[in-house]
Amino acid sequence: MPAEATRKDLLELLDMVRLLHGSEAGAELPSPVLSRMADMIGCDSASYCRVDHRTRQLVATVVEPANSDLSESPDFAAVLGQHPAFVAHRQRRLRTASSVALTDLADLRSLRNLPIYTDFYRPRETHDQLLNIVAVGRHQGTLLVFNRSRRGFSGRARELLDLASPLVCQAVAQRERLSRLTVALRDARRHAAVADRAAGRLAALTPREREVVDQLAEGIGDREIARVLGISPRTVHKHLEQIYRKLGLQSRAAVVAVVRGTVEPVPAGPA
Repeated sequence: MPAEATRKDLLELLDMVRLLHGSEAGAELPSPVLSRMADMIGCDSASYCRVDHRTRQLVATVVEPANSDLSESPDFAAVLGQHPAFVAHRQRRLRTASSVALTDLADLRSLRNLPIYTDFYRPRETHDQLLNIVAVGRHQGTLLVFNRSRRGFSGRARELLDLASPLVCQAVAQRERLSRLTVALRDARRHAAVADRAAGRLAALTPREREVVDQLAEGIGDREIARVLGISPRTVHKHLEQIYRKLGLQSRAAVVAVVRGTVEPVPAGPA
């Protein structure tokens, strides 16, 4: 057990993890979880950020409370690259899942020379921050930031954040995977519904259009279809336009998928 974190702290951390995994799937950290972490750390506001290393711009943010969000300010975005954490990251002085305070990275005199501090942090009574890089990739990094109106963070606060960071990293990655799977499943269902409707419309094709469709299903190109059916490639293209319109599809691949997925042969419509 960590030196300063108590059993009560660890139980609260477990509750936070359960809340994180029980929340609705999504790519970012849910606001209730961030709020719970802010209470555990003991701070005035907190944010979960994805940052682009190359442009030094915020890609996504979750801020609690929401009225403390600075990410929509163009002026803040313009000075974000001055943050001492960017300098420390370039100098390889920041380790993943290891907490560090803003006042660990720069002394008060140095901070007073930075517009990001004098124009944004100090007017909002933010005199210190506890930061933790949750994950870092080739182009982007994800971090947790906890703002406080007084300087300094206890060893307990740092230990709790160090414990929470890898758990947040794993949970967010899992939420992203679930989100992608949910989107893929929704797309698959939508495509299946379109294919079902198209299969029911095959009977509306003319005999010639059905011949073109059958040739498509064999993997034959337009020119070969024209040669086999004794028509011009231009006529093949016109037949395809009518086929797409009647079936409600937009590509030959979709037509082929529908035809190959049809178990029973569909009789051609009247000429």
